[in-house]
Amino acid sequence: MTDAIRFRRVTKVYQGRQIALADVTFSLPAGCTVGLLGANGSGKSTLLRVALGLLSPSAGEIQVLGEPMHPRAKSLRQRMGFLPDDPAFPRDLTAIAYLGFVATCFGLGREDANARMGTLLRAVGLTDDAGRRIGTYSTGMRTRLGVAASLMNDPELLLWDEPTAGLDPISRSQTLDLLEQLRGRKTIVLSSHILGDIDRVCDRLIILNQGQLLFEGTRADLESRLPGRLLEIRVTGPADAMRAGLPGRLQRVDLSREPDKIRIELLADEPADRVLEQLLDLARQTGTRIVGINSTGRQLEDAYLKLITDDAFRGFLRATRI
Repeated sequence: MTDAIRFRRVTKVYQGRQIALADVTFSLPAGCTVGLLGANGSGKSTLLRVALGLLSPSAGEIQVLGEPMHPRAKSLRQRMGFLPDDPAFPRDLTAIAYLGFVATCFGLGREDANARMGTLLRAVGLTDDAGRRIGTYSTGMRTRLGVAASLMNDPELLLWDEPTAGLDPISRSQTLDLLEQLRGRKTIVLSSHILGDIDRVCDRLIILNQGQLLFEGTRADLESRLPGRLLEIRVTGPADAMRAGLPGRLQRVDLSREPDKIRIELLADEPADRVLEQLLDLARQTGTRIVGINSTGRQLEDAYLKLITDDAFRGFLRATRI
């Protein structure tokens, strides 16, 4: 089966000053739903735009749906759907008029366009507001209109950048329901900061950090990098001081980003009582109070944070050797 997307040693440099992607290589099988993860500035949006041919790579090769991707590949882009992170629309057009314009750009006949328009407006919850000017829409409504527009050409490949950003809980749930309905029928790359959304709908993951590819594979592959058990400690008081002492005292780091929690991994066959004794000693030394301890299994958030934390720690080690 042909890969839906294939990057081979792709690098993107902006104006000779910023490296947005650095020697990125991966391939995505057709029909998968991929979560694209990374902090702001990690290269996620650049990766999507390079895959679309909206940006040319500074080095490397890209194939999409079995064909080379480049800025002039118009016929190839007509097989794709794109939702940017902040979609812009003509303010004076209605949703019906705008989707009609999108249909014309893809060469759809009026009958097919009207049929798809009605189905998609209902799917994104905009049927009752389809005759309003887009300039009166909320941020969430514009995002939902962007979702509908990205599906007007019935694309084989969908690239969505933060599709649930700014949505209320009901609209977010509807969007995720739509993604689940599309799973297996289309190849989807979903960029999001919301790990819960990725966890719900994605079967593969791509993780970027400062333009570099840290991971590409299944969620199970990522979570297998974690031990079977994690300790979650709820604390009050100077928790930052306790976190700072973890590397020296227990040779590990905090995997949580919550101010009142510390989460650490238990190594294979490691006695939990010995770790707890060290934690209690560290808490006493730093004046931190432990108010609860819980053992948890592997979680996507833990695996993601460990990967990012380990990468940052390796960078620190490299810097100290200069």
